[in-house]
Amino acid sequence: MDGFIDWLVSIPVVLLFLGLLAVGLIVAFGLTALAERAFEDDVRTRTSTSVTTVVGVIAGLYAVLIAFVIVNEWQSFNSAQTQVSNESAALASTYFSAGALPQPGAGAIQKSILAYDRSVVCVEFPQLASNSEPALATRAALKNLYTTVARVGPSVGDSAFYASTVRGLDDVAQARRGRINAATSSIPDLLLAVIALTSLALIAAVSALDTKHRRWHALIMVALTVIVALNFTLVLALYRPFDGAAKVSDSPLREGVPAAQLRCS
Repeated sequence: MDGFIDWLVSIPVVLLFLGLLAVGLIVAFGLTALAERAFEDDVRTRTSTSVTTVVGVIAGLYAVLIAFVIVNEWQSFNSAQTQVSNESAALASTYFSAGALPQPGAGAIQKSILAYDRSVVCVEFPQLASNSEPALATRAALKNLYTTVARVGPSVGDSAFYASTVRGLDDVAQARRGRINAATSSIPDLLLAVIALTSLALIAAVSALDTKHRRWHALIMVALTVIVALNFTLVLALYRPFDGAAKVSDSPLREGVPAAQLRCS
């Protein structure tokens, strides 16, 4: 199922919506035609009140489920973007604190910071779009940054800027862990399947309604299908914080330190 979801998430959002809408309309009018063949007019009239009650129950469940999922996904998205901003701020603080240290230590630390930032932007960020595993190259760059800072320590003594550099480095590691954890915050596949089944059940229930007017019934089915397609498109757009139509931006990481040195080659 993961491969199928990955394929859906990779589709441009407009095409995804149109595709879901087309499938939904086929299902909706197919179920409507089936209901008309399976149930006689007088049966549909007598059961209209019961079907309306069922529609209300399913619609209420669907609304609560969709609201819960979208709010949860939006919070995860905002949390992931916050972690990226925190990492960028920590990198910028560490970079400028290191710049106040004597040479050649300052240059060595700043070079290691740029190497780590480049690895995050060019290697780890793209990798988080497809899976939640941290990049080994970025981990190695962070380890090298720690080693460089430790090696410079004896030459600067009790410098306040060195202490600030060390604190900033700890903040970088903490923000990186938060960013990686945020990549695992997509909703379970089972919940996504429940949303799809609930949407199908809602469309099926409405298709059995006795509206006494074909055009009005068709309008109701189209409107409902549009709403379902829009909701499902939004759920898929926010499904993974680092992938899809709505994804976390790496702009803060490119702006926190000299951007000219962050080209991915």
